[in-house]
Amino acid sequence: MTTPERAPMLLTMADYYGTLAAARSLGRLGIPITIAESKLLAPARWSRYVTRRVECPDVGDSDAFLEWLLRFGQKNPGHVLYPTSDDMAWLFALHRDELAPHFRMYQPPVDAIYGLLNKQRLHDLCKDVGLDTPETWFPEDEAGLERVAAEARFPVLLKPQTQILFESHVKGSQVERASELLPRHREFLEKNRYGRKLLAYDARANRPMVQAFHAEAAQNIFSLSGFVDRTGELFVARGALKVLQRPRKLGIGLCFEEVPVDVELAEKVRQLCKRLGYFGTFEVEFIRAGGRQLLIDFNPRFYSQMGFDIARGMPLPLFVYEAACGHEAQLAEVARAALAWKGGGQYIYCHRGIFELLLRAQGLSGRLSSNEVTHWREWYARNRERAVDAVMDPGDWVPWMVDVAMHLRSYARHPKGFIRTMVLDR
Repeated sequence: MTTPERAPMLLTMADYYGTLAAARSLGRLGIPITIAESKLLAPARWSRYVTRRVECPDVGDSDAFLEWLLRFGQKNPGHVLYPTSDDMAWLFALHRDELAPHFRMYQPPVDAIYGLLNKQRLHDLCKDVGLDTPETWFPEDEAGLERVAAEARFPVLLKPQTQILFESHVKGSQVERASELLPRHREFLEKNRYGRKLLAYDARANRPMVQAFHAEAAQNIFSLSGFVDRTGELFVARGALKVLQRPRKLGIGLCFEEVPVDVELAEKVRQLCKRLGYFGTFEVEFIRAGGRQLLIDFNPRFYSQMGFDIARGMPLPLFVYEAACGHEAQLAEVARAALAWKGGGQYIYCHRGIFELLLRAQGLSGRLSSNEVTHWREWYARNRERAVDAVMDPGDWVPWMVDVAMHLRSYARHPKGFIRTMVLDR
């Protein structure tokens, strides 16, 4: 008896580590993987588990990319399609009706996606289900900003309201004094631009928000990640603590530790998804501060450290694949196995190459003391037997070489950015 041919999966954003994790996870199961990418130096593009590589427009040109995607779907019907970035999550949802005839999708409606990716809407939704958030202001104009300056306790964070089609991709910045808030707000509006398509959908999306600063965010962010189905009843999750990011005050996760799932918090996240009509994979971040869990971010897509959760018995790409293909029995079986997984020791996640570079660079600059450098080296040494790397894989080593080349090229092209983030930790 022959095994039925499995539908291929189309993955975009091959320079994202969530894409690489998905390609490896599904490719190892014999599922054909097609990578669509415009850049040569993109780690997932060169994974041994990729069966087909196709050229596409840069996703920054959303109109051209979507035109290409529709043509690809018409010529190659039946691929599973799922997002690996905020841009893709929103674009796939916005154009779900056009894409669905050509792709197998597990795609919530655009209102659900935008409700999670727009911080103001997410802030309001959290109140409805009893989830705490940091004190946050969404000033409509400069008069509103002046009221925030008078009311807020400084320092505060000035952050984008959403990362969708956000050209600079900055996470935000710290504002030390009330007198700096208005000029920094004006500077944000002047320097940062959003894609035309997003502003046509929401003309107010370019207005930054102001959020209370919590020092705990540097090393005490709890991450709840997992999968929820259409009914909201099938819910699987894992917990992690982000212990190091770059820059340390407000940046991208570099090191995570396994921690137990907060059951009460997980139930509130499930209720949030159910109330909004969201289903699929998720990664939700909370600041642990003063005995409270403050929700700061919700990623409704494949995410950077997803390989960490795959290693911990939660193969999220397979959840999505079976759900998109309508394989309810197989989905339930994968969920049962994930729920029964017992582990066997604490896992950690580390992007080792960037981790080593950061320790050396900030050790030399003095941003990390010699004791701190020693602490982090000992941390990795203690946990290396159960360390999951963002890129390194003994059976799939080419993406690591490409990742090194990708970062060297980026640092050579943007030396000021390298000095600011990797050396000076700003």
